[in-house]
Amino acid sequence: MLDRNDIERCLPHAGAMVLLDAVSHWDAASIQCSSAPLGAGHPLSRDGQVSAIAAVEYAAQATAVHGALLDGQAVARAGVLAKLAECDLLADGLAAGAGPIEVRAGLLSRGDAGCLYEFSVSCGQPVVRGRLMVAFPPREPT
Repeated sequence: MLDRNDIERCLPHAGAMVLLDAVSHWDAASIQCSSAPLGAGHPLSRDGQVSAIAAVEYAAQATAVHGALLDGQAVARAGVLAKLAECDLLADGLAAGAGPIEVRAGLLSRGDAGCLYEFSVSCGQPVVRGRLMVAFPPREPT
């Protein structure tokens, strides 16, 4: 449904730090994204692998894209990854050559101060799952 160019417009990141390549499905409650297998020069890679905890960044980016889509905006609202909870590291991480990366995020709650999502990141097998909270700065009065 969305390609890398669409995704890049929804994120505060640019270039190699945009980790997602496609959005395959989204609705008011969830988003599913994918990314090509790890390649040389991946910004989060060490020795050809992205650690499971660093793979949470894929989920954070998926939630930012989801928020922009929910808001009907071409850009994401500013936010900060404020908390990880119930985070299970199920594998060492994402390895080069292991195949495409799949990201799922489900919206649990959303308000003016932030949002809460449950998420999973997999690469042929589950790598990390949990919950993340994004905090929004206060909106400026209009």
